[in-house]
Amino acid sequence: MAKIRITTEEGDRRLNRLLHYLTDYIYTVKLQDGVAIETYHGPGCVNVTGYTSRDHDEDPDLWYRMVYDEDKEAVLKQAREASSGIDTPPVEHRIIHRDGSIRWVKNTIVLSKDFLGKLISYDGLITDITELKKAEELNSIKQKQLIQADKMVALGTMVGGIAHEVNNPNNFILLNAQFLQKIFIDAYPILKEYYEQNGDFALAGIPFSKSKEKILQSLQGIIEGVMRVRGITKSLTDYAKKDPGDLNQDVNINTVIEGAVLITGNKIKSSTNYFKIVYDDLVPLIKGNQQQLEQVLINLITNSCESLQNKNQKISLSVNNEKEAKRIKIIVEDEGAGISEENLRYIFDPFFTTKRSSGGTGLGLYISYNIIKSHGGELSVKSNPGKGTICELILNYN
Repeated sequence: MAKIRITTEEGDRRLNRLLHYLTDYIYTVKLQDGVAIETYHGPGCVNVTGYTSRDHDEDPDLWYRMVYDEDKEAVLKQAREASSGIDTPPVEHRIIHRDGSIRWVKNTIVLSKDFLGKLISYDGLITDITELKKAEELNSIKQKQLIQADKMVALGTMVGGIAHEVNNPNNFILLNAQFLQKIFIDAYPILKEYYEQNGDFALAGIPFSKSKEKILQSLQGIIEGVMRVRGITKSLTDYAKKDPGDLNQDVNINTVIEGAVLITGNKIKSSTNYFKIVYDDLVPLIKGNQQQLEQVLINLITNSCESLQNKNQKISLSVNNEKEAKRIKIIVEDEGAGISEENLRYIFDPFFTTKRSSGGTGLGLYISYNIIKSHGGELSVKSNPGKGTICELILNYN
């Protein structure tokens, strides 16, 4: 077998080609007695960081300032260990790109020592792993979604059973309240006649002369409360039903809103003292999917509730039939914290959320946007930080 001779120059070119495929750019730190005296960033740094080699030369602290605050401690620890001649494992961390975006990089450090074993420099091999991190995050969220989906299936089954158990005593209360109401109305003339002949007397500690309205109001209150429970259980069971995904239902937007408000009722009450709905009784039926549209409204109302900082801030929801344009406009407006201009650009992106620490997945608005798009409509958001947010939903009809 013939021997292949490789010159030093050819070897350097080969090494550079290999490094090009193994890493995105290399930086070199020269040391003297463990102290950095010179740092060189290869030309590939501009592709990863947005900054050129010259930018790094002119600003020696740039490499550190661009590191994401939460990752600075780990990056400094790696640099100190490398400067001390300690073989340090690769560190994955975030940097802030020149354009303001967040990038993930993997920093692998290789030490260089002289023939006496003294550290003279080290090379940092930087690899952009942003896409890999996104894929890992996507996979993690998908796993959480599968778990959540399984919970929702179980919850849907439970809701049906619980609604049945609640409706049985609820119907019993309704029938008895209506029965007692009828008894009191029938007995009232007799009680009144007795009162006129014998003077006032007490019913449950209340003078008969003042009892009629009180008793009727109490009975009516029971009946209305029972009807509300019935409406809530119906909305929950309807919402929990398996959705075939068809968009050919005749949908009344007012009914969609009523269902969404029933389901989010407790959230609304705990968030604000000022919740207002303006319906348009002239809105026509549209073709669509009631469950999906209800999901959108639930998400928008929930977002508004979570943006409020005190119960004196308002949320309003309005429906308007724009006949000439043949479209229905739904507006959800709040006086909450608002959304920064920077974040507003990404709110419809999948997995973008500012509430990751509190369990947010960043899928609510993404799913809502796609539901409205599948209905041939539009969903837009305007916001002013510190003053509130306006969500505008438009659905067309023929």
